[in-house]
Amino acid sequence: MHYVTEDELREAYAKAPFGTYELPDNARLTPSARQFLIDFRVDFGSGEGEQAPRAHGQAAAKGVRGEGPCDLGALVHDANLLGARLRLMARRALGIDNAVARRAEALGRRWQEARTPADLVADQPKGDVDAEPPGPPPAPAFDAAVHPAFFEMAYVHAQLGRYARAWDNARAAAGPEDARTIGTWVSQAALMCKELEEAVSRAEGEV
Repeated sequence: MHYVTEDELREAYAKAPFGTYELPDNARLTPSARQFLIDFRVDFGSGEGEQAPRAHGQAAAKGVRGEGPCDLGALVHDANLLGARLRLMARRALGIDNAVARRAEALGRRWQEARTPADLVADQPKGDVDAEPPGPPPAPAFDAAVHPAFFEMAYVHAQLGRYARAWDNARAAAGPEDARTIGTWVSQAALMCKELEEAVSRAEGEV
């Protein structure tokens, strides 16, 4: 099974914008890829007749179709990618904000090494699975005294937020246990984003 990611779609769209998209055989869209198509008003469907969750604007008016029931294999794929990005950010934050660096490394490694949905939430407290996805990313002051690591934190926050919102939308199509897994993962992402917001705020307070 191949999972078509948002990054793949963005790269293809940048080369040649398209108004329709046909999913390749034996492939599924990740929720963030699906949301990208909705946001850019690209028609897509698999013949299953399922309305994309929370489609809006022109996409909703056209009745854009989704690609079927929620597939947590795609969640693992997205988490692997985000885990790698968190770890890269953590490495660059060492010596700048070690508390955030350690937290991002621990969570990033868990996500990057996950092979099943259960790996994403193993040994994690259930928490509030109805937690809201992260809000807008912080915007560090453009000041020479603010280290570039904090701008990278804002960038990673934005990525985490987009994926978390897409998965929160996809949760509506999931069964109870899958919805709990998604909710726990979204809560982890939201908590990481909160820590990034606080780190950026501390950095600005020191300027």
